[in-house]
Amino acid sequence: MTRGIRGRPRQSESGIALAASLLALSMLTLIGLAMTFVSSTEVLVNQNNRMRLVNLYLAESAAEEARERIRSLIAANQLSLSDSAKVVYIVADPSINPTAGNLDSNPYFDPDYASSLSVSIINSNLSAVGFAWVKLWQKTEARAGYSLTNASGQTTDPVFYGYDQVQPDAQLTQYVSAGSYAINHIGSPVYLVTALAANSSGYRQRVATDIAALPSPPLNAALFSKDAIQVLGSGVLVEGNDQNVGSPSPLNGLESEGTITGNLTGVTGTPLPDRPLSSYSYNMSSLLKSLKPPFTKDIEQIVPGITILSDGTYVGNGLSLGQLPASGDISQSTYVDGPLNISDSSGQGILVVNGDLSVTGTFTFFGLIIVKGKVHLNGGGTEGIKIDGAIVASSDAGSSQSILDGIVQIRNDSAMIQKQFNSLQYARLAFREI
Repeated sequence: MTRGIRGRPRQSESGIALAASLLALSMLTLIGLAMTFVSSTEVLVNQNNRMRLVNLYLAESAAEEARERIRSLIAANQLSLSDSAKVVYIVADPSINPTAGNLDSNPYFDPDYASSLSVSIINSNLSAVGFAWVKLWQKTEARAGYSLTNASGQTTDPVFYGYDQVQPDAQLTQYVSAGSYAINHIGSPVYLVTALAANSSGYRQRVATDIAALPSPPLNAALFSKDAIQVLGSGVLVEGNDQNVGSPSPLNGLESEGTITGNLTGVTGTPLPDRPLSSYSYNMSSLLKSLKPPFTKDIEQIVPGITILSDGTYVGNGLSLGQLPASGDISQSTYVDGPLNISDSSGQGILVVNGDLSVTGTFTFFGLIIVKGKVHLNGGGTEGIKIDGAIVASSDAGSSQSILDGIVQIRNDSAMIQKQFNSLQYARLAFREI
């Protein structure tokens, strides 16, 4: 019988151990390579995601600059309310020209550029931010790449943002200013803003936003109330005929879905001094939503010391809600998230009250007052209550009364109302990555 040397493994056992070691080493190597690959992929994904987010924020910053500057561009005639061929590029670097060459020769070339456009190129106020350019032009269906109507195809008609004057309870919406829409709707042009951000690695991010000025709601009367209206005494004057002589928009004096009673000798308007049992209405929830901050300011920001009762009613005396034209002419649009009771106050702008409004003593106001509730005006002293603009009041139920008492003067002034809406910042209606 042959025996191996004591303590020395046989040759077959050594081979098996070596093979097992090599197999384990191979498996560990594969696992290590897989983990390295996964980690490298995650790093690249995170880097790409970071670059995308950075460029997205840069493009958003460019779009916000465009929104802030659009009013001055219109005033300088670089953009036009009537000429859709006018285009403005805001560039972060003077060397960037989105209209030169083509996509192969110019990394910043705008593929939507056409020689038929009237182009202005101006420098950004945010050049340190690092975007490439942002473009402003009037929106059309063809430029936006989608249709707003049921008609087939995309038109080149300008898009507007506003209200259907014929439809009661209308909400703000975008529409093509053509056909019956041009006749029945009121609104403001929508501007299509496209921004490009690009980095040295060649990563590009484009975003598009729709912006428009907030339009005034359609007005039928110097004072519209869903609730019944009661006029007490001969000191109440309501003038529906427009104080704006340049382009007057006459209104009814008083209009209500309920009755209109009392002393109406001081009420005038066109076509009617008073229109009771009206079928007209407002979508107050939509209207208040469109005029919430940041388009207006909360009353606590304007009058930090105002008193708020336990039931949520705001109470104040001697408030200044904007400066009157004769005292500085500064509009200040105000949002009150609850009923408001004020006396001996003044203001200019758009006053939005999410509840009933009660005014006593003296009150002078220039602009539009929107009340989701009923109105009680009781003017006192020698001046009383003077409102140059209009009032829209509509409670949820419409089962109570809006009351005009004492010395009250409400005069329709379309120019003054438009002035207040012109002072608001432009609204961003939509945002999308492209």
